[in-house]
Amino acid sequence: MKHIYLQRPDDRQSIAEYKKLFEQKGLEELVDAYNRQVRCGITGVHQQALYLMALKEEFKKRLKESPVYLTNYVLGLVGEIELVNGHIRIKEKGYRDPLRY
Repeated sequence: MKHIYLQRPDDRQSIAEYKKLFEQKGLEELVDAYNRQVRCGITGVHQQALYLMALKEEFKKRLKESPVYLTNYVLGLVGEIELVNGHIRIKEKGYRDPLRY
């Protein structure tokens, strides 16, 4: 799942607002928010890209790693993740937690 992200003048403000919301959430809640985006898929809506950029920054701040990446203007997601011993790990393909669906 990928999106071409081109920064707009007011993006930093929107990202900062999302980050304020994320700062109030626990790590499990961030993982859940991220996994919802994976299940939804990247839709190409610019506002979703800003939400994902804020998630990326919050994961980096807390864990020094993020499942959201930005490389050469390409914003992407690595797939569903889980929290294991305070670190994020990509879930095995084909695994679906029956409590979450």
